[in-house]
Amino acid sequence: MDLYALLKLVHIAAAITWVGGATLMTVLFLALMRRDDEDTLRFLSYTSLLGNRFFVPVALITIIAGLVLAWLGGWGLAAWTVLAAGTVAVTFTLGGAVLSPAADRCLALWRAGDTSAAMELGRRVIRLTKFDLAAQWAIIALMVLKPGWTDPLLLVPAGLVLLGVALALRPVAGPRPTARPA
Repeated sequence: MDLYALLKLVHIAAAITWVGGATLMTVLFLALMRRDDEDTLRFLSYTSLLGNRFFVPVALITIIAGLVLAWLGGWGLAAWTVLAAGTVAVTFTLGGAVLSPAADRCLALWRAGDTSAAMELGRRVIRLTKFDLAAQWAIIALMVLKPGWTDPLLLVPAGLVLLGVALALRPVAGPRPTARPA
């Protein structure tokens, strides 16, 4: 196995871990939001812990390996590399500068006993997370499809980003009301 193949393996494994883990955490968080506020916030605390200690390093490995691969592969300013790098910068910045601090504030509210305010902030966080996740899937589409600047396949990642915007604008459901006996 040469260096290029090894880097590609590291990049793909890290990307699967990063995006797959983020997808799973988001789906679980959405499922919990429909059940119980305390369970949802407890899960958010675990997710926050994993985000800083696990997902950020995996994201950095993915990004660094991807940049080295693009350089070694001579792809330079190909549409898919430029768009993927820009989208990575957006998702990484959104996660570090907005989502992580907002999740920390949400948990601080919960620990202070204000579950209602914590859940309200949590709903805003998950709305942005939907956009972030769609952007991550758009990056994967760019990596797999490798579209050029005039390629119609460029519409696939663009559609994923638009889907993320639509999902972010859609309200997040709270706990389902329980039936009361008559």
